[in-house]
Formats: sequence, C-alpha cells, structure tokens
Amino acid sequence: MTPAWDALIAAFEHALLADAPAPEDLRALVDAAIHDGTVDAELDPAQTARLLEALASGTRGLDPSEADVATALLVATRWLHPPRTGARLEPGSAV
Repeated sequence: MTPAWDALIAAFEHALLADAPAPEDLRALVDAAIHDGTVDAELDPAQTARLLEALASGTRGLDPSEADVATALLVATRWLHPPRTGARLEPGSAV
C-alpha cells in the first residue's frame, strides 16, 4: 500500500510474534498512516496504538498458530482502513 501502512503492519506482525514496539513508536506509525490516508482518520492514534498492542499481546498469549496470526492481521487491517464510501481524508475527530 504505502510506506506508512507497510511499516505499521510490519510492526504489528512483529508484535504478534515477539515484543510490541514502544507505545510512542507504534503511535507514530499509526499517525503517519492516518496522514497518508491508509488508516481511518477518525481513529485516535494513541488509543489505536494501545488497542493494537493489546490485540498483539493477547494473541501472543495464545501461543499463536499461523491461523491465529493471520486472523489477527485480518482483524487489524479491516479495523484500521477507512470505510470505502464516505471516508474522510483529513485527519481529526469526526465530532
């Protein structure tokens, strides 16, 4: 997709299998992907990073199979992408 998206997904995939990056590093990746339009602009970068870290931590706790990792990646991908119709392109709160 884009360098920001690729870096975010690579960090998340690494977090699924090993250790999560520092929260501020993950937040920076989320923020960059929001600014390039590959992550929904209505998502808060700090909370999104926290929830990605929680999903990765929970998945690691399962002693994940390849299917677990693939499912976590699919869930994160579908959650992060902006809606296909009526997507906001500019970052910021919807309210």
